[in-house]
Amino acid sequence: MRAVAEGASLDGAARVLAILLAVHLVLLQPVVGTWSHQRFRRAEADPGARLRRYRRTAAVEWTLAAVSLALVAAAPGLDLADIGVRWPRPSAYTVVGAVGLALSVGLLLGLRRRIDRGAQVVAPAEVTALLPRTPAERRAFAGLAVTAGVCEELLYRGVLLAIAVALLPGLSPWRLVLVSALAFAVAHTYQGVAGMLTAAVLGGSLAVVYLGSGSLLLPVLYHVLVDLRVLVLAVDRPRHRHRAAPDGRDAG
Repeated sequence: MRAVAEGASLDGAARVLAILLAVHLVLLQPVVGTWSHQRFRRAEADPGARLRRYRRTAAVEWTLAAVSLALVAAAPGLDLADIGVRWPRPSAYTVVGAVGLALSVGLLLGLRRRIDRGAQVVAPAEVTALLPRTPAERRAFAGLAVTAGVCEELLYRGVLLAIAVALLPGLSPWRLVLVSALAFAVAHTYQGVAGMLTAAVLGGSLAVVYLGSGSLLLPVLYHVLVDLRVLVLAVDRPRHRHRAAPDGRDAG
């Protein structure tokens, strides 16, 4: 594992934009996320509240991703490879990451079968509130899962760590992992302590895969998979259909 964006530099307007983006990700995004979640919880009884929350979150994340790409375009000392937009380099991390991804898909399928058989899955209330209930919400959430996988990895692994290296040269890979884990945890403040701890572990793990492979490809795929698992946990999913008997009673 080695640091990314080695030799990257930020000067002038690009440096100012980079600092503003980092401040937003680390300090302002937790506030925005908490406000947005509280707004959603107040209107949770509204049938369209969940869809609006999904769309609002996706709009914010794509906007931040666009700003980050504008930063790379404006900074002569920064390029797409510095933020992980490249093919994974051959390494043990890449191999182990790819194998782990395949195993994770298998585990997700196994979890789906367990839930179909009636297994109960416990999740924090703040997470449960966001679970999709209807087919339209499930489709929207699937799109949001892809958005989060692409945008949040670009922001919290690719761009944030490149900014950290450019502003503070000499940071070791493990310190970069810590930066990514803490920033990602704080961004999930609205999920409470349990959610923040989970986000810290996930953020740190994905940072290790990113620094080990030099690419955002595997972290993005992992992140999308982690978020898509919510579709498996979605509440009110019908277990089976009842047939009506001729006399109007359920045939079972």
